[in-house]
Amino acid sequence: MSEGAESREHPRDPWRRTRVGEQGDPLLPRWFAILAVVAVPLGLAVSVIAFFGFGRGEILLAERRPPGGGGLTTDVGTLQAGEAEPVVLDGACPVVDGVRIAGEPGDLRVLREGFAGLCRRALASEVVAPLRALGDRGAVVRFAVFARTGVDATSRRGKGPTIYLNAKYSRTEPQWLAPLVAYEAAMLAGDPAAADTVLHARRAERTVCRTLGLQTRTPGCRDAAALLALPDPAAALRAAGYR
Repeated sequence: MSEGAESREHPRDPWRRTRVGEQGDPLLPRWFAILAVVAVPLGLAVSVIAFFGFGRGEILLAERRPPGGGGLTTDVGTLQAGEAEPVVLDGACPVVDGVRIAGEPGDLRVLREGFAGLCRRALASEVVAPLRALGDRGAVVRFAVFARTGVDATSRRGKGPTIYLNAKYSRTEPQWLAPLVAYEAAMLAGDPAAADTVLHARRAERTVCRTLGLQTRTPGCRDAAALLALPDPAAALRAAGYR
C-alpha cells in the first residue's frame, strides 16, 4: 500500500487492520468464529428449555395438569384448534385402529409418526385397552393452542372424543406424542375428575415413556415419574382439586 493510501485510512476505522481474503473481504478473527460456533447451539438449547419450562417450574407438580371442566379432561384455559376434517390413521397398527387425526399436512405427518411409537413396541394390557377404546369410539387427535401454555394435553369427552395436544409438540420429535396420547386415552376411559384416574393415566404415560426411552427427555415423562414417586401422590392430586 502506498504512503498516500495509508494516509487516507480513516483513523477511527475499526476494520483497517483486519486480515482480508483473496477477494478483499474482511476475515473474522478466529476467536470470533469460535465464539459464534459455540453460541449458536447454546442459544438453541436455552430456547428449548425456556419454551417447555415456561409456566411449569413454578407450578406444583400435581397442579401441572389441573382438573378439567366444561367437558374437558384437563383445564387448559382458552383452547384454539383448527377445523380441518379428520382423516383415518391408516397403516398404523391394530392398537390404534379406527383413530382419526386432523390438521394441516405437516401436522398429519407428525401425528402419524407419533402414533407409530405406540405400534413399534409391545405395550402392557393396561395401556393397550384404553388405546383400543379410542379407535372403537372414532376418537380424533389434533393440535391446539392453550392459554395455559404449560399444559401438555386435554380431551373433550363425548361419544366421539377429541384429544388436543399442545401445539408446541408439533415442533418436537414425533415420538414425544405417544405418552401424551396414552395418558389421555386412560383419562377418557375413567372419571377424569378422580385422582385414581389420573394416577392410572400417569402410570400409562410412564410405561410408554420407559418403552420408548423417553424417561428424562420430555416434560410429561419427567412429571409422570416425579408425581408417582411422591410419598402420597393421590393426596397431592386431591389437594390440587381432584376428587
